[in-house]
Amino acid sequence: MRVTAALTTAGLATLGLLALAPAASAQAVPTAGTSVSVVAGWQAIAKYPNYRRCVDAGQQYVREGFNAWDCRPDGPSGEYWLFVR
Repeated sequence: MRVTAALTTAGLATLGLLALAPAASAQAVPTAGTSVSVVAGWQAIAKYPNYRRCVDAGQQYVREGFNAWDCRPDGPSGEYWLFVR
């Protein structure tokens, strides 16, 4: 009975993490011609519709092993690019 409960809990936790995964990869990495400036050592991850979502994703990346994150505005659009290192 305990094994079944443990497996069920692990399965639900995995499904919960998978539900969050698309948020971290909301859009493609910037390509040539975008207004995002590339800084050595930083990796562009995704563009988010507002600063709060960018911050949430950045904090998640740090919890998963990256050292730092930075949200940079994408011009007047109000969107933000997430960079991690």
